[in-house]
Amino acid sequence: MDGTLLQSNNQIGEETKKVLKKANQAGIKIVPASGRPLPGVVPYMKDLGIIGDENYAVLYNGGLVQSISGNVLISHQFDYAEFKKMLNIQKQNPGINLHFMRKHDYVTLDRLISIKMAKMSAVSATPFLIKDLNEIPTDFKFIKAEFTGAEDKLDQLGQQFTQDFKQKYNVARSDPQIWEINKKNASKGKAIHELAQKLNINDTEVMIFGDQGNDMSMFEVAGFNKIAMGNAIDSIKDKADFVTKSNDEAGIAYAINKLIFDK
Repeated sequence: MDGTLLQSNNQIGEETKKVLKKANQAGIKIVPASGRPLPGVVPYMKDLGIIGDENYAVLYNGGLVQSISGNVLISHQFDYAEFKKMLNIQKQNPGINLHFMRKHDYVTLDRLISIKMAKMSAVSATPFLIKDLNEIPTDFKFIKAEFTGAEDKLDQLGQQFTQDFKQKYNVARSDPQIWEINKKNASKGKAIHELAQKLNINDTEVMIFGDQGNDMSMFEVAGFNKIAMGNAIDSIKDKADFVTKSNDEAGIAYAINKLIFDK
């Protein structure tokens, strides 16, 4: 979504809309793969005319896969013990915010929310619930944890993630100001692979687009046709089969036209 499908103004460009609608009409499944929850994806899919139970979204970086109408196909959730583990990491890193993404909301113990996350809450139509620790039940579950803050503090935090931690969890930098933590089996790449299997689609028939670190798992699936946006980080471009134009230059439309419709 961000930096890939959406332009810098958080809208889908007209050229990209035209090409995606054409692809959808040709029977190609258009599946957003995002760190966002479903409410942050649905308005864009409606704008494309892609709705209902036969269309899907990979959400929370693969922690949840739902149909556009809301039915859950795949879910990977954390428990209370892991909630406490994330809190301990935050305590060791003053000045960093932490929130927990559930199906319909963000839960946080922080009283001050960054401007970036306030905007994300508005864009994704997902409210923040501010709680005290004693208000969190021991059966609390969440899909994704996000550490947010200034870029230099997030750099320092990233250096503290041990190899053991990275082996236990799916750890990704989706933005200079955001670290995202998912269950080990929850990633965009694995979720798209699982969804494709459910739809009887081979990996070699899947084309993926990405630009940031939380897209890396898609670029590590051997069979996928991998397209890096022109604005992608270098590590994504290095693993791509093709580098298209940037998100503000209709990169998705350019690649689909060149690699599918103009063949």
